[in-house]
Amino acid sequence: MGGDYPITSVSNMQAGSGTPWFLLDTSRALKPLIWQERIAPRFASLDRPEDENVFMRKEFIYGADARGNAGFGLWQLAFGSKADLTPDNYEAARAAMMALKGDEGRPLNIKPDVLVAPPSLEGAVKRLLNNGSRIDISSGTPVALTNEWQGTADPIITAWLI
Repeated sequence: MGGDYPITSVSNMQAGSGTPWFLLDTSRALKPLIWQERIAPRFASLDRPEDENVFMRKEFIYGADARGNAGFGLWQLAFGSKADLTPDNYEAARAAMMALKGDEGRPLNIKPDVLVAPPSLEGAVKRLLNNGSRIDISSGTPVALTNEWQGTADPIITAWLI
């Protein structure tokens, strides 16, 4: 198939010991995470006066039934990090994703467009993606800079990452 290519090891994880956050490229037909609906949600209720639970106990019962499955799509379209959510770590995660190549050495043209984080990182996410400027203190003296990461991804804050 086109020649021999060296075997290389790649990762879609940025090391660290902080709260995890994730970058996703959701711009393609195949997504990093896939939801398959097998049976659409169906709602049921036992709330009519002639239902036994209502008549005997004044109890109204509601429920739902559905069936589905979730799984992974292309691993290259998701990137996880446990490094602190800083502009430098965000830049490194984006660069690592965008540098991924296919089996034959062709760029995959990945463009992260979603940043997923738990509520504890909401402030950092908003500062990173919404502010037009940021403060850099790496030199010891605070310096105002243009925030080059403004608008580069849509934020999703979810309690499911806690």
